[in-house]
Amino acid sequence: MSDFKLNEITSLGDFLRLRAIRVEPGQRRFTKPVLLTWMQTRHPAVTTYSISFDGQLIGYVMLIHAENPTQWIIERLTIDRDHQRQGHGHAICDHLIDMVHGFENSEMVIARYKPENETARNLFAKLNFVEREEMFRGRHVALLEFEFEEDEEEDEEAPEDADAPESDEDDSEDN
Repeated sequence: MSDFKLNEITSLGDFLRLRAIRVEPGQRRFTKPVLLTWMQTRHPAVTTYSISFDGQLIGYVMLIHAENPTQWIIERLTIDRDHQRQGHGHAICDHLIDMVHGFENSEMVIARYKPENETARNLFAKLNFVEREEMFRGRHVALLEFEFEEDEEEDEEAPEDADAPESDEDDSEDN
């Protein structure tokens, strides 16, 4: 659907380019200053990505490795107002979910957003996140837990192994 590219932001200059991203006036209360995002990305558990579409900067998103090593947090997804409602946010979150699913020992993706941010709530609901009643630092928490196909395959194989005839090799060693 959306032909976008995520680029990890590592330099202050790249962060300052994010100031070109504009959001609708009603959404400004949901965004944080770019310099605050830069300072938070200095933490080793936080990675911020710029989002480009057809070579043009259209937004950014943070991916945070939570204190629980099996959990990852999507936060601060910001799409420029001229590129909203075109499926970019959904495509980017879907891509991040796939990316995290491929990380070793990852079990859950968490989305955090302000309670009054209906756009974020609807986006994550469409991605099958389940909103929790408890909040974290004034933000709603929605969870997406992974179901691994490998576990189901192992369960399906177990009965076949149990029905397999026992090997005579063990008996011959005892004799």
